[in-house]
Amino acid sequence: MDDMLFWSLLEDACEMGKFIVAVPNSAASANIVGKIELGHDGGERVLQKRNRPNYHVHFKPEMISEFAFVHLDTGHGLEPCLEVRATEGQPVLRLYYKGKRATGHYDKFMQKNSGYAAFINGSWARPNNPQGGEVSNDDAAPTGIFVTPHASDDEEEMHVS
Repeated sequence: MDDMLFWSLLEDACEMGKFIVAVPNSAASANIVGKIELGHDGGERVLQKRNRPNYHVHFKPEMISEFAFVHLDTGHGLEPCLEVRATEGQPVLRLYYKGKRATGHYDKFMQKNSGYAAFINGSWARPNNPQGGEVSNDDAAPTGIFVTPHASDDEEEMHVS
């Protein structure tokens, strides 16, 4: 994916609200909880927790092929999730949406980015609706991560098991 397009789509996703940002792999997952924004680590662009630049994720945009709006069952029923996928189709980043009106935020995102439909897959329409886009299950995902909520101080955090 083109560098400018990647960062533009990611910036628009940040505007959707609060997320749990999960960077999965086959053995572990790193999570950032809260509102997110684009920032810089030295001269490199990153996705970071709002006002907390030490909590960030680096990317190689040339290895990203699409943004996929899916519903994942993390053990608490289907939840809206935005997956940033590599050219091979596997998720390299998951943005678990933790707000209300997911469908409305999705519609606004799509309206703003309608010209880039070739790089956007799925929908946050109702997951029970067969026309509603992808429904995934973490058991079938190559990462094998399981995420559960755990309250901590003033915000909700996710723990991986």
